[in-house]
Amino acid sequence: MLDWIYNTQPWISSSILVACGIAAVCLVQFAIDRCVSTEIRHAHNEFTRFTVTNMSVLYAVLLAFITIAAWEALSKATDITVAEASHVEALYLDAEGLDDRNVAEAMRAALRRYLHAVVEQEWPVQQAGGISDAAAPSLRQVRKTLASFKPATPGDTMVMQEMFRYLNELNNIRRARLEAAAGHIPESVLSVIIVFGIVTIGFTTLAGMRSGRVHFLPLAGFTATIVMVVALIVQLDYPFRGEISVSVQPFKKILAEFEGGFGSGAPAAR
Repeated sequence: MLDWIYNTQPWISSSILVACGIAAVCLVQFAIDRCVSTEIRHAHNEFTRFTVTNMSVLYAVLLAFITIAAWEALSKATDITVAEASHVEALYLDAEGLDDRNVAEAMRAALRRYLHAVVEQEWPVQQAGGISDAAAPSLRQVRKTLASFKPATPGDTMVMQEMFRYLNELNNIRRARLEAAAGHIPESVLSVIIVFGIVTIGFTTLAGMRSGRVHFLPLAGFTATIVMVVALIVQLDYPFRGEISVSVQPFKKILAEFEGGFGSGAPAAR
């Protein structure tokens, strides 16, 4: 079910879920109309209205809280991705400041392999809901190459210190990205949202209105609203899955710059 939602256009999956929700409510209302007379339900409309109103308010607060949390997680994952790509770019450019051209080229090559691994191996796994560590060897090679460098001038020492600082930050940012890819709303919370929504809609069907058509229209609208919000929460749940997700474009953009201009061996503009 989740794979279908994430592999389908949001408007298509949401429309199908809304249609299914409205069809289910239509069947429930039909069953209630046959089991409980309109007069009996109409006599208890005040209690039904009071119950539905309070449940709807509580449910709206819950949905708003979960939606905001999911959106903030997506925004944070986006910021992490941009920061990771920026740190790789900074390391690549700082390598131009090293006097030892062999070390500089070895670091640039390792950083390019790192970007290729992220774009071509790690990202597809993240989009499928998993976690990959394919780029870790390239990052370790960057650290190993930098650690083997022996600065001969004060300038080399400053550049090396700056690169180690960026490299340590890159490790932390990468770890944060992997944690963001693994994190999502607990299944117990999603279960509460779905069950609470079903109960709220169920109580709404108990309203006793003289016209079944008039009763069905607001009930269908109420159901559609709840289903769309819940579908949005599910689509935002995994920040690297589906159409509404973090883009790999920052990594692709920097990789294209490295291979198109910086990767040719010409000095890069600082």
